[in-house]
Amino acid sequence: MLAIEFANTVRRHGQRYVELLDTPHDLVEWADHQGLPLSERDVGSRLTDVRALRNAVFALLLDAAHATPPPGATSPPGAMPGPGATPRPDATPRPGATPRPEAEARLNAALAAVPLIPQLRDGDIALTAPREAPPLDTLLARVAASALDALGDPALAFCDAPSCGQFFLRHRGDQRWCGPACGTRARVARYAVHHR
Repeated sequence: MLAIEFANTVRRHGQRYVELLDTPHDLVEWADHQGLPLSERDVGSRLTDVRALRNAVFALLLDAAHATPPPGATSPPGAMPGPGATPRPDATPRPGATPRPEAEARLNAALAAVPLIPQLRDGDIALTAPREAPPLDTLLARVAASALDALGDPALAFCDAPSCGQFFLRHRGDQRWCGPACGTRARVARYAVHHR
């Protein structure tokens, strides 16, 4: 899901988050990986706007994921510090810290900037932007539309395993981590805490 992939453009390493969209080139590569055309010229000087939307999407997804605690949770939702718990001096504000009204306003602005029209293509529904829409605004509108879908998905979850902090969609109701490696790291960390 595009919004989840976008929110996951920060990675938790230990107790801090590392920015993966450091340059316009990073965003172009991410967009290409998602199958969305974009050039560095399209991004221009708007990388800060892109990160602000990403932080808003992160905050809204985090709220939604924590609305239902993961199965077998032993700590309250949000017990692990969010992105940027130990910020670098040059770090952007931690994504989970964007106030909800501001996050909603950013999401709504991205949706309003480029109206996406649902159309049927080869049996699938595709959101189509007007031809004259700027590519970066189209990308951000697609992310915002995907975020609306993700916010309503009961499978949305946040992996709170050590050094993860990524969003994912649960494949089964009792899934707590995004993958087996994260489950192993979480169990090893829990064991280490209890056997000190």
